[in-house]
Amino acid sequence: MKRKNAELTTQQLVMIIILIISFVVILFLIFRLNLGETSNKEICHNSVILKSKGKGLVGDLDCKTNYVCISGGGKCEGINPTETIKVNFENKEEIMKAIADEMADCWWMFGEGELGYIGVFEGGLVRRKTVCAICSIIKFDEKIQEAQKQGISYKEFIDFLANETRNKNERDTYLHYLYEVYEVKDLLDKFKIIKEDYETERLIPFDRKYVIRTGQSTSPKVVEALKGIGRKIISIFSKENKEIKVAIIFPYFFDVERDIEPRCDEFVTKA
Repeated sequence: MKRKNAELTTQQLVMIIILIISFVVILFLIFRLNLGETSNKEICHNSVILKSKGKGLVGDLDCKTNYVCISGGGKCEGINPTETIKVNFENKEEIMKAIADEMADCWWMFGEGELGYIGVFEGGLVRRKTVCAICSIIKFDEKIQEAQKQGISYKEFIDFLANETRNKNERDTYLHYLYEVYEVKDLLDKFKIIKEDYETERLIPFDRKYVIRTGQSTSPKVVEALKGIGRKIISIFSKENKEIKVAIIFPYFFDVERDIEPRCDEFVTKA
């Protein structure tokens, strides 16, 4: 009888060891694949859909800012990254692709310009405001800064967006996905800020901190101003079936210390 009990205990120990090893392997794979970061973007995207369909019945968006370290093998100073993107520090295309992917994720998370997630009603009245989403805060490590002392120019970056597809199986370029144009000339005709950055070949030094921002506005002044320079306008309807114009602020990449119009009345992303 004692022998039989000892055998059962040994079997139980083996099973416990197998379960522990399996658990450790699963945890390793989760951290290795960085599934937490991906799910945060999916959670945000789903909350934007719910907000747009909820007609004022759904609460705040569940969207978090992604803190990104673009690394050539080192660490990014001044940021606690939620995501580290490893690149070849000598390859500008890899660096630009990392930025472009974050911009594309931002555009997808917030409905690709088709969903009105801005909360426009308060106490039965329409709120005239501009809300912004800080999708990503981005820094570059010292190896990139040393290898690319001049950084890149906005001209280089916009040309990259115009010529590169998001992946090998797609024909859609970053430029068309983000701004609904295929040619750089058409982009410059639509967007005043981008035109200025492109034509002056404004630099993007890698020793600074950058932000990717998008947003929406119901402010009549902002709607008219953005409409005049080619921004996308969508319509939503109140309970009384009154049409409300919403201006879409397309995603853009810029220095955090730079003042870019339109200014934000509030932010829908959590730090």
